[in-house]
Amino acid sequence: MATREATQFAFRAQKEIGVCNAPPARDSAVALPSKPTEEVRSLVYSTNGQRLAWSLPDHVHIADAHSLAPFAQIASPGVLDVRFSPKGTYLVTWERLARAADAEPMQNLKVWDATTGALCGGFVQPSFAATALQWTDDEKYCAKLFAGQVRFYTPEAMSKPALTLQLEGIAAFSLSPGLSPSVAVFVPERKSKPALVRMYALGSFASPVANKSFFKAERVEFFWHRLGTNVLVLTHTDVDKTGRSYYGESSLYFMAAAGNFDCRVPLDREGPIHDVTWSPTEKEFAVVYGFMPAKTALFNHRVEVTFDFGVAPRNFVRFNPHGRVVAIAGFGNLSGQVDLWDRKTLKKLCSLDAHGASFCEWSPDGRYLMAATLSPRLRVDNGIRIWHYSGSLVYNKEISELYQVDWRPAPATLFPQRSALSPVPDG
Repeated sequence: MATREATQFAFRAQKEIGVCNAPPARDSAVALPSKPTEEVRSLVYSTNGQRLAWSLPDHVHIADAHSLAPFAQIASPGVLDVRFSPKGTYLVTWERLARAADAEPMQNLKVWDATTGALCGGFVQPSFAATALQWTDDEKYCAKLFAGQVRFYTPEAMSKPALTLQLEGIAAFSLSPGLSPSVAVFVPERKSKPALVRMYALGSFASPVANKSFFKAERVEFFWHRLGTNVLVLTHTDVDKTGRSYYGESSLYFMAAAGNFDCRVPLDREGPIHDVTWSPTEKEFAVVYGFMPAKTALFNHRVEVTFDFGVAPRNFVRFNPHGRVVAIAGFGNLSGQVDLWDRKTLKKLCSLDAHGASFCEWSPDGRYLMAATLSPRLRVDNGIRIWHYSGSLVYNKEISELYQVDWRPAPATLFPQRSALSPVPDG
C-alpha cells in the first residue's frame, strides 16, 4: 500500500508564514527552504494540494507543496490576492486598480501559467471578489461577468471570448462543478418584476434548462452539489420590511440542473438563514435557520426533512469530507460552542469550546476539526486549535496577529472511512 503524506496546514501571520504537519504527526513545523522576510499578503494551496503560492510586495512565489522547494516566480508587484485554477495549471492574481492620467484602467486581474510564469491574459476588476473569475473543473474555460453578459475564455486565447451568454440585468453567475458544467445566472427584481435564476448547459445558451422566479431577492449565493446536479440558491435582501431582523430577509430555493424539479425549501421557523452546506457523499444538505436560538435540519434531495438537530444558538454547519461527522457551531457574536454529530447514528458525539474562532474547517482525513482566531476581527488570543472528532484537543498554538490558516487539500479517498469512528491516536 502506498505511503500517505501527513496532513498539513499553512498559516500566514503579520511577521511570518509557516507550514505544519497536522496531528497525529509528532513533528509539527516544516522548514521552509527560503522563508520570506517581507510581508506576505496572501497564501493559497492549489485545489489538488500540489502547489502553494504566496504574494510578496514585488512578486508571487510558487512552491511545490510536498518539498516546499521553489517551483516558479511571477514578477508582478502589488499583488494582494492569489487563486489557483482547479487543477493548479494557472494562477490568478489581483492588485488594486490603477489608472494612468487620461488613459484606460490597467488590467489588474491577471491569469498566469503557474509553471512558466507567463502571462496568459488579464481583465479590469475594480474590487476583489473570489468569484470574479470562475473555472470549469477541466480548466477548458474561465468565465467573467460583464454588463448583461457572461463571457467564457480559453486560457490559450484570452484576448476574445470563446462563448458568450447574454441576458439583460445579470448581477451574478455561478459555474457548476462536474463533467458537464451548468451555468446559473441571477437577475435581481426590478420595479414590479420578480428576480430570476436561470440555468443553462454550458455552450447551449439559446434556452435555459431551468428557470425560477421569486420576489425579495436583491442578491444571491449559489451552493452546488459536488456533482453539479443540483444547486441551492440562497436569496437576500438588505432590509426586512417587517422590521423583525436587522440583517434583512433570506429564502432558500432548490433547483435541479436537469430542469425537472425546483421548489422553495420549506423552513418552519421565521428569521434569517445562517448557513447551508451539502453532504460531500450523499444527495442531502443541512440548513441552519431562524431567529436565535436557530434550528438545524437535514434535508434529502426531494427537499424533505429527514432529521432535526434541534434548536440552539448556532450559525455554522459543515460535514467532514466523508460525510460521516457533522459540526454545528455558533461563531461571531455567539459563544463558539461546536457540537459534533455522527451522521450514521444521528447521535451527538461531543461538544467543543471554540470561543473567538473566525475560521473552522475539517481536515482532509475527516478526523480533525480546526478552529482559528484571526486578525483583524480579533487582535488578541490569535491562534490555532485542533480537536479529534472524539472531542480531545490535540493541538493548540498561539500565533500573534494571525491572518489566515488553511488545510492542504487532499482527496478523501486517500483516507478510507472505517465503519466505526476511530479513537484518538496515541501521541
